[in-house]
Amino acid sequence: MTSSVAQAPSRAVQAPSPSRIQGGFQTRANFVARYPGTHIVVPRPWDRCMMLPDSFYWRTRDLSTEIQWMARRGFIPVSPVGDSVEVLSDYTMQPAGWRAYGISVPAGGTVQVEVKHPNLAWFRLMLVDKWGVPGPGMLQAAIAHQPVMVTYKNPNKDDRAIYVIVDDPAWWSDAKSPYTLEVRRDWDPAKTDLSKVQMVAGLWGASPSVSAEFRHSSLTGPAVYPH
Repeated sequence: MTSSVAQAPSRAVQAPSPSRIQGGFQTRANFVARYPGTHIVVPRPWDRCMMLPDSFYWRTRDLSTEIQWMARRGFIPVSPVGDSVEVLSDYTMQPAGWRAYGISVPAGGTVQVEVKHPNLAWFRLMLVDKWGVPGPGMLQAAIAHQPVMVTYKNPNKDDRAIYVIVDDPAWWSDAKSPYTLEVRRDWDPAKTDLSKVQMVAGLWGASPSVSAEFRHSSLTGPAVYPH
């Protein structure tokens, strides 16, 4: 799957989907493509944001609805983050302008994720469950105007995977100017076995980012650059 992800998109599936943007409505591409040899959907393009996003813009850039739409045609790409990874540098998929990461959290554990970039005012973070919607413990991030740091405490009695979306609608991040994603945990990964957590669940399909650089060795990423 890793080698397939780096290739060009394959066949498309037809379906209509208008999408509202700042200043009115635009007609989105009415098809989705899948990565060759997989059922993982290639995220559709969004028009590049050319003005500093305000609250109205973030409300109309409805990634949750977009993810639900794509999920009916395949799996949504997610890059699993290894349990020992504390910092990673990466950039969003273009022209979609976002990228999702999966993080395992033990029962009762708390994790904090923060995105950093020179043009931080143009970014936001989203936190969703395996079905692409804010679940228990995620609502605070969902109602915030423009969170660039999210905190999640697992309220369940079992270990869970959560999914963090970095949204960069103006495409400020690229290979020359990546964003940094910091992951802070309140548990010791060396003493916590999260191997049984099902990272690829619900509507998510593993599509590790080949552009990411990890501060510590990732157990799941295809490209590891330990510093």
